[in-house]
Amino acid sequence: MSLELVNEDFVMTKTPNGSWVIGTPTYIKQLSTKSKLNSKFILRDVLSWTMAGCTLTGYNFVSGGGSINKTAMKVKCEGLFPLRKTDNGQCNGSFTRSSPAPTTVNCNCNFNITNAGQIKVKCE
Repeated sequence: MSLELVNEDFVMTKTPNGSWVIGTPTYIKQLSTKSKLNSKFILRDVLSWTMAGCTLTGYNFVSGGGSINKTAMKVKCEGLFPLRKTDNGQCNGSFTRSSPAPTTVNCNCNFNITNAGQIKVKCE
């Protein structure tokens, strides 16, 4: 089994649990200050995000966001556990409309790290 740590070049698969279209996440990253993979810093502990531009016909997007917590429990990077491939989380948000009657629709999407951005790891 390989430990695929996540660097800044990660790829996230986003899957809506409904009929809305997922917008653009703005990631909030805890990056290593020393450890790199392929010249990019390693992500540690938690990867959070806020969402913008999600769409659902007839509704206005209010807000959304979520996070992915690390699952690594043995390897640490500068005192924090790193994120790794297959770590996942959920995004939650809401849409509203004012007519014909005020309505709020909650939404959620699954976020999975499907590519860690890693080719090789060298530890010292």
